[in-house]
Amino acid sequence: MYRKYPARRMPPPESFFVILLKSPSKSIFTLTLIGCVILLALPANDAVEPLVLRSAAVILLAIGLWSTAVVPSFMGSLIFMFAAMVAAIAPANVVFSGFHSGAMWLVFGGLVVGLGVKRSGLDVRLVEALLHRIPTSYVGTIYGVFWAAFSLAWIVPSAAGRVALLVPIMLSLADKLGFAEGSKGRAGLVLAAAMGTMAPAFAILPSNVPNMSLFGAVESLYGIRLTYTDYLLLNFPVIAVGALILYPALLSFMFKDTPAAREQSVAATPWKEDEVRLLLIVAVALVLWITDTLHGISPAWVSLGAALVCVAPRIGMLPPSALGKDIDFTPLLFLAGVIGLGGVATHTGVGNLIAEFLLTNVPLHHGQDGENFGIIAAIATVIGLFTTMPAQPAIMAPMAEAMAQASGWSLMSVLMAPVVTWTMFPFFYQAPPVVLAVALGNLRISWVIKMLVAYMFISAVILLPLHFLWGQYLGYFKVAG
Repeated sequence: MYRKYPARRMPPPESFFVILLKSPSKSIFTLTLIGCVILLALPANDAVEPLVLRSAAVILLAIGLWSTAVVPSFMGSLIFMFAAMVAAIAPANVVFSGFHSGAMWLVFGGLVVGLGVKRSGLDVRLVEALLHRIPTSYVGTIYGVFWAAFSLAWIVPSAAGRVALLVPIMLSLADKLGFAEGSKGRAGLVLAAAMGTMAPAFAILPSNVPNMSLFGAVESLYGIRLTYTDYLLLNFPVIAVGALILYPALLSFMFKDTPAAREQSVAATPWKEDEVRLLLIVAVALVLWITDTLHGISPAWVSLGAALVCVAPRIGMLPPSALGKDIDFTPLLFLAGVIGLGGVATHTGVGNLIAEFLLTNVPLHHGQDGENFGIIAAIATVIGLFTTMPAQPAIMAPMAEAMAQASGWSLMSVLMAPVVTWTMFPFFYQAPPVVLAVALGNLRISWVIKMLVAYMFISAVILLPLHFLWGQYLGYFKVAG
């Protein structure tokens, strides 16, 4: 006879909303997919071509993949490039433009030099020197790292290059302070270096890509050459000083951890041959980066050259086989997709369409200076979501003349208004240097997004109105007299 078992009571099926609350990342991605389907199903009309709708759907898909991390970030880039080619929204040279961009080779050089720093032991020597100059508390360490990273912005013109140089050193510093991989303390150090060398540098004209993108767009469209001093005077007192004060405080609060007790300093060890070689390579690269306006060689090719010297037989400190065995190239795939998204958005006109739609439906008015400033900042922020920050100035600049007429502002006021938004972005994919920091530091994406959203809120409440008032004091952001 068969034994009779009591029937099991099945738990009641969970409602759709309960499932959504349990996995917010998957829920957001599901809503993103629904948005993609809606865009693909929308009928074309005289105002919007089918190509633009398909492009918007593919871009939305990429944003959903990167921001929710439902797949590894490099997989999100590969899916984006595959979808863009299958949907035929842009030619291959646009979709894969990231592979021949300067930022790509800056990252490659940074990966190789970073491996050389670790293999040679130079990172330990640099960390020991740093430990003697920063406070022992976590808050003091974050402020020290943030300000030290910012100092590089005055001499190295590429934020991606600075991040590639700093992250390996920060990982070694985290090991020294007892912050294990995946810990908040470790993430805070990496982000202090990345944001410290990038966020305040938006106020220094040649130090970040969006700055130079604006410089080129203004000169080509309007024949106006931005001056270093005027740009610095307008943007440094609030954007840079605000970041130097508020960002480390936010990082210290969000990633608070307890450093291990520091060991007593040991006697200095003699310099090894590999350390001397690498220090010389980095020093030459820094000199070439600083003087790029004199010799005309892009920082990207300087970075590539430094990488080649590092693996050159008899000259470098790494065997050529290290390129295939010891370096993770997935950050390059990730970055290529991010850069390609900006190219696709510009090529297909998605960014322009969004900007025109916003400007039409949120009009500017004479005499409403505060409201106009907020509207221009909001438009710039939304455009940055779809095109990434490096591409945002190229879309905003052509609209500046129409905005100036509608608001009564001078053309220069309209051109300068979006600069403050470059530090106010909620997703890490919008800024390639942050993408690089996430990849090299193996950071948890949800932590990074929370940090960016928090600083965006702080900026909107504190820095945005202060920057508006400072600009008005200097004669910007008001009806031209």
